[in-house]
Amino acid sequence: MTDKTMPALRFRGFYDAWEQRKLSDLTERVTRKNKNNESSRPLTISAQNGLIDQNDFFGKQIASRDVSGYFLVKNGEFAYNKSYSNGYPWGAIKRLNNYDMGVLSTLYIVFRPINISSQFLVYYYDTSIWHKEIAKNAAEGARNHGLLNIAPVDFFGTSLVIPNSIEEQQKIGLIFKQLDNLITQNEHKTHLLKQLKQAYLQKVFSQKLRFAGFSDDWKECKVSDIADRLDNSRIPITSSDRISGDTPYYGANGIQDYVEGFTHDGEFILVAEDGANDLKNYPVQYVNGKAWINNHAHVLQGKKTVTDNKFLMNAIKNFNIEPFLVGGGRAKLNADIMMKINIQSPSYEEQQKVGSFFQQLDNLIALHQQKLNLLKKQKQAFLQKMFI
Repeated sequence: MTDKTMPALRFRGFYDAWEQRKLSDLTERVTRKNKNNESSRPLTISAQNGLIDQNDFFGKQIASRDVSGYFLVKNGEFAYNKSYSNGYPWGAIKRLNNYDMGVLSTLYIVFRPINISSQFLVYYYDTSIWHKEIAKNAAEGARNHGLLNIAPVDFFGTSLVIPNSIEEQQKIGLIFKQLDNLITQNEHKTHLLKQLKQAYLQKVFSQKLRFAGFSDDWKECKVSDIADRLDNSRIPITSSDRISGDTPYYGANGIQDYVEGFTHDGEFILVAEDGANDLKNYPVQYVNGKAWINNHAHVLQGKKTVTDNKFLMNAIKNFNIEPFLVGGGRAKLNADIMMKINIQSPSYEEQQKVGSFFQQLDNLIALHQQKLNLLKKQKQAFLQKMFI
């Protein structure tokens, strides 16, 4: 008997129960080979970007490789990578959108929709619903290093619960496409704002761009001349010993948790001591208010009427710290070395102008990032409620 059910959230006018169908009833396997070398574009699957060209994204050169025996994949067709790891033992399924065609290793399973909306299928595979089907159908003996290696016949035997109405499928696909477009637009805006800030950082701190009314030369100062180091008040606490609260708990890369109590109260700059995630974009945080800071971040505070803390944060962020790091896999910025770093600094009044300008940019970036995060959460909530 066909299993029928309904999702938690539906469009008006659709009331019929959804039905369980085999993937083999809805799609057709593609096994065409690249015999005539119609394409030399080597594709691979990215969980974030879908089916992508290896050369475009990774700069891999395959000019000497023969891809005539590869599968020829055309726009709109899907591919399943049964060996996709990166934390996804069930693999990854994506549609080719960005190119007319490309070539994939025959280790992939390629298929095209025939009795189902292609756009609906895109977002069905954005959910985690299908993971259980892969796990259920993968032969126990085919498991390798934690990956669920599934044979093509078993893959096409997986079940989907879908609406019978193509119109409902299309409506679901459309709303998620619109959400994706909004997400892409906001990602683009956020990226442009970050690029704009980076450009301003370079121009302001190279003194190619100055605020009106300021013409005095900037002076070179050691960090110790313009800021105090308040590392002695830091207290690390393990996750099991933390008491949940409202105070941000900071580590090398920013907020790690929220706890009761605080170690510092005021305006500070946190510079990663060790454990930085990104050495090129070294973690430097501006903190204002109560904070609990562990021993993986140095704590600096600009000297009153000498250094504006917002200026100091951006000055350090614009500085290339990487050459001053010591250690191997876990690079460390020693306190003594940090305090001896030379920074160009203008008058206190100009520092305030610079600090305020970049604070406004940071606020704008944060606003767009918040909107972007909300859109992504909204998409995930809809994915959970509109599919079965």
